[in-house]
This record gives sequence, structure tokens and C-alpha cells, in this order.
Amino acid sequence: MSSRIDDGVVVGVRMPFPDRDAWAPEATVRALVRCSRIQCERILVKWVKDPVTLLQSLLFPALMVLLFWLVLDRSVTDHAGSSSVFGMVPMVALIGAMSGASISGLGLRREVQSGLLTKTWTLPVHRASAMVGRLAAETVRIVVTVSAVLLVGTIIGFRISTGVLGYAAIIGVALLFGLSFSMMVTAMALLSRDSHIVEWTAIGTNLAMFFNTGFVPADAYPQWLQPIVRYQPLSCAVDAIRAFADGGPIVGPLLPTLAWSVGVAVICAGPAVVGYRVAATRR
Repeated sequence: MSSRIDDGVVVGVRMPFPDRDAWAPEATVRALVRCSRIQCERILVKWVKDPVTLLQSLLFPALMVLLFWLVLDRSVTDHAGSSSVFGMVPMVALIGAMSGASISGLGLRREVQSGLLTKTWTLPVHRASAMVGRLAAETVRIVVTVSAVLLVGTIIGFRISTGVLGYAAIIGVALLFGLSFSMMVTAMALLSRDSHIVEWTAIGTNLAMFFNTGFVPADAYPQWLQPIVRYQPLSCAVDAIRAFADGGPIVGPLLPTLAWSVGVAVICAGPAVVGYRVAATRR
């Protein structure tokens, strides 16, 4: 409503503002979905325009598959008695999902330090949309990364004999594993005062790459190390993906993968939410 002066008398004039058809109360599911979609798009656009993120998420895992195959395939295959690609490709796919989560954690810390997270907290949007939107962006990143690694893997001999259902199951395992790890990195990035905590997480990820069943079976490691290698999260997920790819026994590796992933997600979800609130309201 505005006003104009007509013969000395103030007369109200109704302005033709558009209807608020896209508006919804902040605490509704509709607002959560809409605001989370906007947050997801913002993060994805930011990643696409960042060369380091693209290299870490797509090019680096693809090159890792080719390099491991060129350097280690013959020796590993001779030692294990079977092609190494069926363990190596799933391992690199999962490492790519984990490494991307570390890069995302660094970006989250920059948003905290720059005050962007605080500005988002003060906007009239659903408070959970920032976290839900980030998880949605992580989902897209993991699907693209794993699909790219599997595509490169087909060049060197990796095959999914179980068809489309097997591919969907592999993506599901990678999503469950990657999102739980992303939740852990998010909690650490938000709660820790140490600016290098996410970098240390990346170092731990690289160490885990050399102590799992992706290269050789657990029996090839020293006897005292075999239980650790066999039941660590990365080994369980690698074995689950391998089983879905070649139609092998699924229940054995899938149950520990579910236990690890769900357990980490449940343990880290609360600290991540608390850390987000603390970081967003920090002055």
C-alpha cells in the first residue's frame, strides 16, 4: 500500500505486488525442501567453479584407477590369483567419496570463518536446510564420483555382471558409506578449533587405502593385522561392492558395512547439529 496527494488529501493507492505463491512458514516441510534445494544448488555451483574440487572429485580418482592398474595389476594379480580390478576399482571409488568429503569439510570451515554460516542462520529460512542441502550436494557428488570411477574401471576390465540392479546396489553402498563419513567430517569441521583437523582426516583416509582388502585378500597381511584389515570399514564396503558386482555372497560383507555406516552416522549426527548451531551463532 502506498499513497498519493489528490487536492491536498492523501489517498491510498494499492500497489500490484505479486502473490507469495512460493512462500511458506519457516518451520514447514515445504520450506525445508525448498530451502534445502537452494542450498544444494549453491554448493554444487561452488564446487563446479572450483578447479581443486573438480580435480579431487573426478580427475584424481580416475587417474588413480589407471595408475594402480598400470603399476600394480600384474604383481597383485599374480600374488592373489585373480584380477585385482575387482577389488581396486571399488576401493578407489570409496576413497574418492571419502576424499571429496574432506574437501567439502575444508569449504565448510571457510564458510564458518568468513561468517557465511552466521548470515545463513539469520535468514528467514528453515534452520535445518543448510545441513540437509549440504547432504544432498554430497549425495550428488558421491554418485558422480563413483559412476566416473566405475566407467574408467570398465576400460581396464571391471564388470558388473549383475546388471542395472547391481549398479544401483553399488551406488547405494557407496552413498551409505560416503554420507556417514561426510557426517563425521562435518562434525569435526564444525566442532574442532584446530584448523588442520580435516587435513589430518585426509591423511587417515590415505593410510586406510593401504590396509584393506582392495588390493589383496586379508590373508596376505601379517596374522596379527588380519582382523583389523578384514573388519575395518573400508574393507567391508569394498567386499560388499565386489559381491554386488560379481554376484558373490552378499550378506557377510554387507552387514558389517551397514553396521559401520549407520553407527558412524548416528554417533556423529548429534555433534554435527550441535556444531552447526554453535558455529552459526558464534560472535
